[in-house]
Amino acid sequence: MRIQREFLWGGGRKINWVRWSLVCKPKEEGGLGVRDVRVVNLSLLAKWKWRLIQGRNALWKEVLVERYGTPSEGVLEGEDYRWPVYVSRWWRDLVTLDDSNWFNSKLSRKVGNGANTSFWDVVWRGNRAFRNKYPRLFSLSNQKEANIGDLGTFDTADGNWSFSWRRPLFVWENDLLTELFADLEGFRGTLEEDVWWWRLEESGEFTMRCWRV
Repeated sequence: MRIQREFLWGGGRKINWVRWSLVCKPKEEGGLGVRDVRVVNLSLLAKWKWRLIQGRNALWKEVLVERYGTPSEGVLEGEDYRWPVYVSRWWRDLVTLDDSNWFNSKLSRKVGNGANTSFWDVVWRGNRAFRNKYPRLFSLSNQKEANIGDLGTFDTADGNWSFSWRRPLFVWENDLLTELFADLEGFRGTLEEDVWWWRLEESGEFTMRCWRV
């Protein structure tokens, strides 16, 4: 960005008479159509993040897992993560990309058979993960790492959920469970695989064209 500015203004300590944000606007909006390198870099990182959270197998993803460990995909889904000291600048930028939650807020989990989606850790019903919305129930669960498909069968109208607890629930904890069942009401599973869905595109696929900060 600095190189672009110096080229445009001729370098040195000259006064910039026009705001850089205006320079980067399209010509039809009164700008010069100069690409904002910061935005372009963020959008390219977002594209990599989108590719990394997809379930498709690829050699380059196996290389990343080998280098940075198996939590690599979980990191990109918003989990807490402390990277090793030897990580590359690219990986560091990728992990910190969503500090303001702008990327993950545009993602949703489209659940099919529930075989690859965590029941507690992933946002798939509503706007919060169940472990955060119902921390008491999560702390009592014997199935903290269970996927949706492990806890429910979907051959009935609203599914048949089977939970296991460390001890019998108190009355007020049963009230929380009733609220959880209310959140699950209406869910319909399918035979399809679970996928990430980009809310800003009808196809559900992330593209550079639809990207906005």
